[in-house]
Amino acid sequence: MNVFISADMEGICGVSGRVHWSTDGADYKRAREWMAQEVNAAIEGALQAGAKRVVVKDAHETATNIELDRLHSAAELISGWGPLGSMVEGVDRSFDVVFLIGYHARATTVSGTLAHTWSHNVLDLRINGQSIGEVGWAAAFAGHFDVPIGLVTGDDKLAAQVREELPDGVETVVTKTGWANTAAQMRPLAVVRDEIQQAARRVLANVASLSPWKPTLPLTLTIRFREWENLSACEAVPNVRRIAVDTFEVEAADCIEAQKYFATLHRLSRS
Repeated sequence: MNVFISADMEGICGVSGRVHWSTDGADYKRAREWMAQEVNAAIEGALQAGAKRVVVKDAHETATNIELDRLHSAAELISGWGPLGSMVEGVDRSFDVVFLIGYHARATTVSGTLAHTWSHNVLDLRINGQSIGEVGWAAAFAGHFDVPIGLVTGDDKLAAQVREELPDGVETVVTKTGWANTAAQMRPLAVVRDEIQQAARRVLANVASLSPWKPTLPLTLTIRFREWENLSACEAVPNVRRIAVDTFEVEAADCIEAQKYFATLHRLSRS
């Protein structure tokens, strides 16, 4: 069995603010170690359950947070961003399941610790009218290759959204309770890592019961931006419609094309 792991940082136990997640933060070094250890717990659980190959995609900020010599020796590591800019880029039909470690709730989530959707500038992302966060966005990309999400870790607000966005059967491990955007009640590090390891083992034991998330195609992608003043460049993208001063919509043939549109519009929105 082959396992693909995408690792973000905001949902990692111990992380609550810029001091942790930013590469220039005073506690960034400590946070990247916490990140590696939670990923390693997932890897160890997968290996105990019979995984033959584990590939980890670093998916936070520069995507160079996980130090190779701190990663489990049995795993491969994808560092940096590929041409599609997806948090699960590298997944393909050779994988049986995806784990999302250290993820967070979507933008505008009340009390969600470091809640956002891709960046500060995206207020809402929708597929076929359904609001999704980075978990749903990753699931759609993986679903294009018929690979299901099996495990998601992050705060309690994210765990609730997983039940809204993904098919039944996805395991969640709550790493902390969100109090506010930059506050959380942390659980014991050792307990969280142990629960991640055990959950990974359960997922592989029941992987046949999981279903990939496959939105109806062609899909409608809708993006609402926070900063509406300089979005004219987004209107120049072929097939994109501006449906409000801050909102754009486009029809995509599949989730890979949708990712290309999203990456393009997001970059233009920040110019």
